[in-house]
Amino acid sequence: MSSYTFEGASEMLQSINDLHGFAIHAEDGEIGTLEDLYFDDRHWTIRYLIVSTGNWLAGRRVLISPASAESIDWSGHTIPVNLTCDQVRNSPDVLTKKPVSRQHEAELSAYYGWPSYWTAGPFAFEPSPLTLPVPAGTRLAVKGDPHLRSAREVKGYHIGALDGPIGHVSDFVFDDATWEITFMIVDAGSWLHERLVLLKPRRVAGIAWDERTVAVNLSREKVRTSPPFTPAFPISSEYADELTKHYDGTS
Repeated sequence: MSSYTFEGASEMLQSINDLHGFAIHAEDGEIGTLEDLYFDDRHWTIRYLIVSTGNWLAGRRVLISPASAESIDWSGHTIPVNLTCDQVRNSPDVLTKKPVSRQHEAELSAYYGWPSYWTAGPFAFEPSPLTLPVPAGTRLAVKGDPHLRSAREVKGYHIGALDGPIGHVSDFVFDDATWEITFMIVDAGSWLHERLVLLKPRRVAGIAWDERTVAVNLSREKVRTSPPFTPAFPISSEYADELTKHYDGTS
């Protein structure tokens, strides 16, 4: 398991890849297994767990908000949720293979009593403004789009800096207390001798979903000279500060 910890702090940073396949436990039985996650690409926060119910609901996939999740049991590979099997069985149907409309989200929120994150309730925050140029040719998301994206889908997307390619998305690191995506892990490939590089999501200038590319407002040199990242060691608060200073010039 790829667990990344801020030393001396209570929050735990974890790999999204490591969550796949976790059992989702309701108050009175197992719902299914975690197949994927939807995150909001404006606020970079996980909004839904995509759960495959298997034979229980004839292969139906359901969306569960992190607002219903208890603390993740990493050793037991389970995510307890404060829902009943009947609640999940009778929940509004959502086609997870298509974009989830705001109407469907509103129906789910009303049914379960979840907070509406798009109205600045819990699990919402204001993203940091981008101050650097957007790479040429970047096509930003259409205004009004709910911005829900599949974490599994984005894995493997090619990443382009202001002056050329820098690798592809390998994984995401998230805070399992707030469900906020704190870092994107980039596999730089042969360009940087198979190095892994951490980027903060707020450096993303745009995503071209049809071309499977992510544009970041950084130069290749800035990425090349970033503080080395070694997954085998914890992410210390000092390292996080160093990374922020390198990319932003401030702590």
